[in-house]
Amino acid sequence: MASRVPHEKVYGIAATRAVLTGRMGDVIRIAFSASLKRELAPALREAAARRIAFEERTDEDLAKIAGSVHHEGICLAARPRRVLDVDALIGWRDARAILALDDVANPHNVGAIVRSAAFFGAGALLVEGPTDRAPLTPAAVRVAQGGAEHLAMARTERLPDALRKLAARGFAVVGADVRGARPLRELRWPERVVLVMGSEGEGLRHAVLDACTDRVVIEGTGAVESLNVSVAAGVLLASWASTRSRDRGSSR
Repeated sequence: MASRVPHEKVYGIAATRAVLTGRMGDVIRIAFSASLKRELAPALREAAARRIAFEERTDEDLAKIAGSVHHEGICLAARPRRVLDVDALIGWRDARAILALDDVANPHNVGAIVRSAAFFGAGALLVEGPTDRAPLTPAAVRVAQGGAEHLAMARTERLPDALRKLAARGFAVVGADVRGARPLRELRWPERVVLVMGSEGEGLRHAVLDACTDRVVIEGTGAVESLNVSVAAGVLLASWASTRSRDRGSSR
């Protein structure tokens, strides 16, 4: 399915660099501060050749355009990437590991999760929400430091139904759950997996837990109840990636 969002706003040096490098053809406008003019010169030459609008603006202007003081001197508008539905996600060529977020709202956590997912080689991000809303906020995209450009984006209006559909098509659906689950050290990562992370306060909803085929917990000392959701996602993704690396090495 195609996204109904007319354009996306991207700001921050790493996030915009990933867009300018990977899909300049989608860029509509570029606004930047004088301090970045020399660094952006090659991209601006290409933008001029493609007749893409760009202009130098003050930091105050950029804050208004970005809607954030954390613009880092650059903001651009781009045509949004394709957003997959669940059927398209099932057939996605790189869908060995999918990150599914259940009501994870904090953009810093979402962005950090996306950054870790890209770093460790997950293929896609699945979120719940209406089709007229972008899967990620501009703030989350900035925090992801370019990672959002390396994941397929997928959206569903009902996450539990989507997880059941993925399970029926051969994906193991593993929920991160502190309320009683298999310890991470006992988990053997399957060939195709959906890793489901829950909200910062409540964790996974009961309907989402019911849709999981397995549950996993990261065991600690007990000094604190749990990890921050973005840290937990990083630990689980590192475990998945290390297992995949060992499997590749043993098959040579």
